[in-house]
Amino acid sequence: MLHALITAMFNPRLLFVAAAWGINFPFVKFALTDFHPLGFTVIRFTLASLFLIAVMGLNHESYWIDRRDSFAFVKLGLLGITLYNIFFMYGLRYTTAANSALLISLSPMFAALIQAVSGKERLTFRISTGLVLASFGVFLIVRSHHGELSFSSSRMMGDFLTLCATLTWAFYSIKAKPLLEKYSATKVTAYSMLAGSILLLPVSVTGLFNQSWSGVSLLSWSALAFASFIAAGIAYVFWYQGVKELGVTRTMAYHYLMPLAAVLFAAALGEEITSFQIAGGTAILLGVYLVQMKKTPDRP
Repeated sequence: MLHALITAMFNPRLLFVAAAWGINFPFVKFALTDFHPLGFTVIRFTLASLFLIAVMGLNHESYWIDRRDSFAFVKLGLLGITLYNIFFMYGLRYTTAANSALLISLSPMFAALIQAVSGKERLTFRISTGLVLASFGVFLIVRSHHGELSFSSSRMMGDFLTLCATLTWAFYSIKAKPLLEKYSATKVTAYSMLAGSILLLPVSVTGLFNQSWSGVSLLSWSALAFASFIAAGIAYVFWYQGVKELGVTRTMAYHYLMPLAAVLFAAALGEEITSFQIAGGTAILLGVYLVQMKKTPDRP
């Protein structure tokens, strides 16, 4: 009954995305004990793009794109793969995990505001309430899981870079909408990932050359495989399918479920759930639900 209720309220594929991305953080954190951060990232998205290109071949999907759309694919990869990961990685280096987690969670708010200002989607009172409520829920979970937030001058650069990552992720979802009206989510994801990986390669070369490949454990390779094929390949396609079907704002709201998924994963491993996390999870679910609700048509 609970499963039926949840699937009726939320999109199952986007729930999968939130779960995959939520549990991906500890996987990546573990793998980075053996991998260079940007080297790991470029390998991850290169493997994911090649995996999706192979999926296109198995589905007999054409590899053709209009030459006029080439720059749009490159720009998409630059935003969501290259710049996002550079800003996020270097931002995390100069700020705390708590600050980073909270600032990254603001991307749905940024996307909704951009869509409203551009006139592409309405920002109603119900949607605004849902976004604020979900943001507050993330704040409760972040404070409980990562400790106190600290926005000091010494962390200003890290916070700024993380905000840049938040903004690039919002634009990565927004700018895909025109391409998704013309191409499949698999093709848009595969080509943008490949373009982003190529653009990320120059800043990753040092890490790749200095990488001790023999020192990478089997568990770290397994974490890379999960991050590449599940959390990147499959999840990114589902994400773009959501953007195509639900719109940017309603899809971006699922981003709030990631911290909740991380808490539930930690609980499954034996970590105790706190009252702050329960309250935060409840606020997130209610907030996302408010954003997903469709306006009831007026009675004739």
